[in-house]
Amino acid sequence: MLEKKPYLLSRLVSGLGNSLYGMVFIWWIQIQTKSSTMVGITNAIFTVTAALSIFYGPFIDSHSFKKTSIYSMVIQVVLLFVLTAVIICFSQSYILAIIIAGLLSICDEFFNPADRAILKESLLDETEMTSIISKINIVDQLVNVGGIALSGSLLAFMASGDIILACACLSLLGLLLLIAALRKIPVHNAFKEKESQAEGLTKY
Repeated sequence: MLEKKPYLLSRLVSGLGNSLYGMVFIWWIQIQTKSSTMVGITNAIFTVTAALSIFYGPFIDSHSFKKTSIYSMVIQVVLLFVLTAVIICFSQSYILAIIIAGLLSICDEFFNPADRAILKESLLDETEMTSIISKINIVDQLVNVGGIALSGSLLAFMASGDIILACACLSLLGLLLLIAALRKIPVHNAFKEKESQAEGLTKY
């Protein structure tokens, strides 16, 4: 059911966008504020949103994993374009930029668990699952190394706002590839189905 090539391309493209965005945004905050405190607060916000991910679980489990992954990525794309506008047109509004970055981080915490759940649901064969996980790990390593090298190179001759705009475009492309990859996966929720089956057995 999962279209593997579009899925891996989506992960590569959106992952590269996220990697660039994370590094460039922190750099922009440092340049704009010239304050280690603000950089520390920004990193703390990212850490807190990740630490609170345990509370997002019940919401993710009670909704379609497919819808959750797509909608959270749609919101990320919109927020990235909004963040681009803030950085380019309202460069002094770094507090607003940090708030948007925090919302982006929350969306990412919704996307990742739903994405993993989709893999578990759509790939039932153990060999197939092992193969796709291996490919995902390779893609993630390429993104991590490439993101660091590319961000340093781009910052040498591009403005931070232009790079964030490029990240937004990469995320949009990643979203379109994700939709293509998941188009054959039905919209349902395994958690609710198990509850319904358990309830039916109890009534029986």
